[in-house]
Amino acid sequence: MSGAYLAAELVALACVVGADARLRLFVWADARRAGVVLAAGVALFVGWDVVAIAAGFYGRGAGTAMLGVEVVPHLPLEELVFVTFLSYVTMVVLALVRRALASRDVR
Repeated sequence: MSGAYLAAELVALACVVGADARLRLFVWADARRAGVVLAAGVALFVGWDVVAIAAGFYGRGAGTAMLGVEVVPHLPLEELVFVTFLSYVTMVVLALVRRALASRDVR
């Protein structure tokens, strides 16, 4: 089913956005700083992918769940959504852990 992987990524991303909005952990805590951090994370991972593609270590996989849309050769659209999700969920989990540790440290 074409697009199933992208749909699953978008659902997962929407769930993280919902948790972030509800608990005000990352974007809803400080949107400007979150935007910079998220952009830096996405840029790092996309740069990593581009270097790996150029070195021949990485190529676009074939599968019926993928749309087949490439942003650049061998870099599928789904990869951009994935690295955005990965950066976002990492920062949300970090903020959640920090909040939990701060609430335990109530002397």
